[in-house]
Amino acid sequence: MTNSPLVVAAVASPADLDAFIRFPWEIYRDDPLWVPPLIPMQRDFLDRRKGPFFEFGQAEYFLARRDGRVVGRISAHTSGLYEQHHDTETGFFGFFESVNEQAVADALLEAAAAWARERGKIRIHGPLSFGIYDEVGLLVDGFDSPPSMMQTHNPPHYETLLTNWGLTKTYDWFAYRISRKPGMDAAKLARLRDSILTRQKCSIQPIPRKEFAKRGPQIKELFNDIWSKNWGHVPLTDKQYEDLFVTLQPLVRPDLESMILDGDEIVAFAVVSPDMNRSVKKFNGKFGLWQKLQLLWDCRVKPLTHCRAIIMGVARTHQWKRLHHAIIINIIVNFLVNHPKMEYCDCSLIPESLEQWNKTLTDFGGERYKVFRLYDRAI
Repeated sequence: MTNSPLVVAAVASPADLDAFIRFPWEIYRDDPLWVPPLIPMQRDFLDRRKGPFFEFGQAEYFLARRDGRVVGRISAHTSGLYEQHHDTETGFFGFFESVNEQAVADALLEAAAAWARERGKIRIHGPLSFGIYDEVGLLVDGFDSPPSMMQTHNPPHYETLLTNWGLTKTYDWFAYRISRKPGMDAAKLARLRDSILTRQKCSIQPIPRKEFAKRGPQIKELFNDIWSKNWGHVPLTDKQYEDLFVTLQPLVRPDLESMILDGDEIVAFAVVSPDMNRSVKKFNGKFGLWQKLQLLWDCRVKPLTHCRAIIMGVARTHQWKRLHHAIIINIIVNFLVNHPKMEYCDCSLIPESLEQWNKTLTDFGGERYKVFRLYDRAI
């Protein structure tokens, strides 16, 4: 604690943005579980000219400094797509990092709230960096394991900093891991999967690499329809989809991506990726040619030890037909048969309101191992 004045100001230069991006290294320098973000990708993501969020949103970034030293950061943003589908009264904050000092956290949150208030918002919600399908929520349970790709990670005391400012829980998202356990019988599970599919006159197959460009847009539209009734859903745009899945596609093994077909129509799917965080952690923020080649090798060639089911879904026309069981069973069978070194598959993020998926994951051996929380407060 010091008596030196605390100054919170908007990022106003490339040097400020660099400080914003690099500040987490200060917070997590002694945290062995933290995975440093890839600096070039983070810079593009935050760039108002390149980032897919800025097709429909606007944002401001703030740094807190004391004696010229950065002690915290935060973003404030609004989303035109959110406003089309939900309400026009909510602003958001994200990218929150702070030293363990309430005065710093309060000043950052006040700056974000003031920015949102100036734009007519009456509440602030977060942390979202930037949207519900980017990095979402504050880690409140599960501090004993590293984050999987696209998951947040933070010190436990952040929850106190946020709630002391007056933020209260809005919603939780869960991460499950399905681990290799004694007694798992791949043949028995495959028979159960096939019996479900036979009853529904459906088939399951990987998404061949050559089919990805053709099937990808179908999956995006199906995903947007499936999730349209879920809490906080904002449809993925073409640019967001391309930013995530087209970038991801060269690194994903085709056997990890599956679709259930009713005739030629996709009625359920799972997009599973090698957990890139296992490689990215070693890069310490760098992402040059050598790191790209290393990531390609680790994801495409090296025996897999961890993966993440990024999105799963069943068409509304085919829900309550146990196809979500078939999708999850297929993930388990695949890693039992084809990836003998696989330790676990992370399935996340699952909204707390999706009781059907939460129960099914638990029924098939999924262990809830992380909880990510969203908050809001009137401003």
